[in-house]
Amino acid sequence: MASEPLYPIRDVSRLTGINPVTLRAWQRRYGLLKPARTEKGHRLYSDDDIALIRQILHWLDQGVSIGQVKGLLAEPAPEVTGSNWEQARERLMTAAQQLNLGRLEAELLELTSLYPAELVLRRVVEPWLLALARLQRPDAQLIEQSALSLLKRLMHQLLTIKTGPVIAVARVGQVREQQAVLTQYELQGLECRSLDLGVLDPLTLPLAEGRLKFDTLVVILGAGLSQSWFNDMDAAFPQHSFFTGELGTLYQQQGWLNRPFAVTVSEIEREHDASFSLVQS
Repeated sequence: MASEPLYPIRDVSRLTGINPVTLRAWQRRYGLLKPARTEKGHRLYSDDDIALIRQILHWLDQGVSIGQVKGLLAEPAPEVTGSNWEQARERLMTAAQQLNLGRLEAELLELTSLYPAELVLRRVVEPWLLALARLQRPDAQLIEQSALSLLKRLMHQLLTIKTGPVIAVARVGQVREQQAVLTQYELQGLECRSLDLGVLDPLTLPLAEGRLKFDTLVVILGAGLSQSWFNDMDAAFPQHSFFTGELGTLYQQQGWLNRPFAVTVSEIEREHDASFSLVQS
């Protein structure tokens, strides 16, 4: 017996981490979901639909493209070959190296419209950026700067959410500027609005908290920080503050972190959602 449709699309987005635009695209373009409709035409999803979305996420995490998922769901013991993520990284790299910014933008827009933010960042964008930084050719700097400029512009355009908790994002230490907007994009995938505070200034942080009225502060940790920095800064942080960033693992191993930490904001949401309050009821 099919489960009763109960959940509007915003609730499903919060439960699964898939934004409404992507859920609609999965339905319209690939027929993966068939939600019920209210009398006014609004989508309603059931527990079975949510279980199906989680199955889809499983296959996407394995590197299956969204276009191949429907066939796999119908097979009792499907076999997966190749990696959609690897192919996506190769397409981005080819477009960037050719300085074909129109193609690069189209590829990024396709990825961000069809896949969850966390998967796009972890499986495609971050490895691609690392590969760009390691290019060894005369025009490597031009390629990287052109790609970064386009990526930052595109990410800012995608930050359109109007409701949800307000999360302030700040950088400390040696952190690339684009890391802030990528974190903001990931927060939007968690149904959060965000503010970029830039490089953290302990003198103006209390003023920013009072005037901007954000719910939580996320601090992206970069290189060059010391134990005394963490000790001195602790009193300046709001009550709801979290550390993130790959380099935070090194500081954590030293025992220097005095706030909850995870490498990504998605991991913060999963590990600390009682206090992070990203997913609201």
